[in-house]
Amino acid sequence: MRNSIDKKLEPLGDNAEKKTLIKLASETYKEEKDLSDFLDMKYEEALREYLKKNPSKTEDDYIQEIRLISLESGGRVVDLAKYRKSKEPKEVKKINLADYFELGKTVSSLSDSDRAMVNKLLRMTLGKE
Repeated sequence: MRNSIDKKLEPLGDNAEKKTLIKLASETYKEEKDLSDFLDMKYEEALREYLKKNPSKTEDDYIQEIRLISLESGGRVVDLAKYRKSKEPKEVKKINLADYFELGKTVSSLSDSDRAMVNKLLRMTLGKE
């Protein structure tokens, strides 16, 4: 889906805080390396503990488990279906190309330019162009 932005909007204010924010978010190579090493160490410790408690498991099992950490203690869950404009699910579009051709004509019998036009119309109909 394409966006409908016609022109770039100029920022409000003088952007004086931009340099401060960039400096705040920036790290030196050493700081970044130290943080990476620390997180690697924490991962290795947790993996060793996991394998000690679960001798039949592997590192891949550990990775799968930490990816599936329960989020039940997080915030409230919002049911987006309640906010949908239409309460009924959209019906799938049915397109029968043969209805638009002469009797007995198939897509494979079309010329290259006609086939390109049919493909373009299909993409437009399905919202992909």
